Amino acid sequence: MIIEKNISLKNFTTIHIGGNSKKIYFPESIEDIANLKKILLLPKTLIIGKGSNIAFSDNGYKSDIVSLSKYDKSHISIIDGKYISVAASISCARLAKFCHKQSIAGFEFLHGIPGTIGGALAMNAGAFKQSIWNSVDSVNIVNKAGSIQNILCKKIKTSYRSVDKNNILLFLDVLLVINKKKVFEKNLLKEYSKYRSATQPVKQWSSGCIFKNPSKNIPASSLIDSLDIKRRKIGGIYISTKHCNYFINDGSGSCKDLIQLIKYVSKLIKKKYNISVTREICIY
Repeated sequence: MIIEKNISLKNFTTIHIGGNSKKIYFPESIEDIANLKKILLLPKTLIIGKGSNIAFSDNGYKSDIVSLSKYDKSHISIIDGKYISVAASISCARLAKFCHKQSIAGFEFLHGIPGTIGGALAMNAGAFKQSIWNSVDSVNIVNKAGSIQNILCKKIKTSYRSVDKNNILLFLDVLLVINKKKVFEKNLLKEYSKYRSATQPVKQWSSGCIFKNPSKNIPASSLIDSLDIKRRKIGGIYISTKHCNYFINDGSGSCKDLIQLIKYVSKLIKKKYNISVTREICIY
């Protein structure tokens, strides 16, 4: 297991924001996870994957961090032609490409989600009117007693961009159902990728979407777009002109800049529409 101390957290988030760490643990096996039991059970220990959807304070994070970025990196396989078993550390893009090569339909939507399967499970990530928990059979987790447990999908309550993690400390791996009723479309992955490149700032420093959609019929991006503030910038953080629910770090941005821009946009939406938008990004 690799352990790093007092290093910049900017390198552990996709928006590249944050001060220094106290200590980061990088477990590589289930044995490493078991050895981290005491650390994992501490209330302020933070568990991260690739660092999408999060930002750290400019003052850093003062408690321990466990990064699953190096955990079980090769675990992805087909079981009995019915399921896909995949480790939480595998990126969403890698799973989508794996399924595409195997002519398995139904997972193309994951290709452009900038995070790991564990992160996708934690927030019920989705795109193109699909969400990952719609395909889950069961998950192996570390529960809040520090024990490894297998849980069936039906035992976990999920909703839009939300998962009831009442007894879940972290996800280890997941068993996904292959829906053979879905027709494999050879060009669908390419079409989704092309659409994302045209409509989202995929090669810039961002965390992904900043706000959750208030409802299925009201995208947060449409509310922001109507405010006509696409070029608004605070410090080194600005609203993307390609997709206004993405905030971009120009390389000099701070967490303070990000928070101020989030508050600014939230207040304008509340004032104009009397709608309170909820942050999708987690700030620590």
